[in-house]
Amino acid sequence: MPFINIAVAQGRLSKTKKQRLFEKTTHLMAEVMHKDPSLTAIRINEYAAENWAIAGEAVSTGDRAAVHMDTKVTAGTNTNAEKAEMISRSLEMLTEIVGPVPEASYVVIHDLDAGAWGYNGRTQKARADAKADAKAA
Repeated sequence: MPFINIAVAQGRLSKTKKQRLFEKTTHLMAEVMHKDPSLTAIRINEYAAENWAIAGEAVSTGDRAAVHMDTKVTAGTNTNAEKAEMISRSLEMLTEIVGPVPEASYVVIHDLDAGAWGYNGRTQKARADAKADAKAA
């Protein structure tokens, strides 16, 4: 169950590009990180260029698009190699869909404790414990 926030400087994404980001991000999470597509949630936030800076300067809506991708997964569910591949392929995807990006375009993967997050009112730890209990019975 990953939760992904994609931030982009305003004016870069049509409805079609947003849909491509949703589809390709979901596909990458399944292929690289082995996450269930039906539990993959993605939110796109667009920010005014004057509210985003790189190297102390507000980004412009010129030839490079400011982007940031922030992903949350349960700690211990992915290897460092999988995360490295996800970071690399995510930046490729963002560049392909959004256009050229500055060097300071970050893809961050947060490994969260299973007891600190969940969905549908249950933590990931509670789900894992219930699965283990059912298996032991």
